[in-house]
Amino acid sequence: MQKTILLILLLLTQLVGCWQTVVFDEKITGPYRLSAIDITEEMSVCYELKEEDTCIGRIPEMVFSVGWNENFIVAKQHPSGNKAVTNYFILDRKKDAKYVDPSVTVKGPLSELEYKEKSNLMSLPEFTRTFDDLR
Repeated sequence: MQKTILLILLLLTQLVGCWQTVVFDEKITGPYRLSAIDITEEMSVCYELKEEDTCIGRIPEMVFSVGWNENFIVAKQHPSGNKAVTNYFILDRKKDAKYVDPSVTVKGPLSELEYKEKSNLMSLPEFTRTFDDLR
């Protein structure tokens, strides 16, 4: 009897760890979304797989600003929420697909100078969606 109760408690604690709360979810364009699980500081860019009800990561947390056009998605990010550091990312939409490794389609992290140089060469979009509380 005690083993059964212990097993049930163990299973319940495992299930509790599986529940996550989506605190933010917004479509950017096409299959791309801004999404945060549990807290807004986990904001990332992901590729939505509707048939699997999941989103595959493309640009890791903490994304605080994005822009996009038909060719690219650009993002500013504070790695692991460290606001003293700002990284830049460029996602090439033409090379991306459901199961493509993000290292093939995403350039970054880039410094501001590296990003500006690439922006001039690639006609990257402006940053049009910024979260001031994450900036």
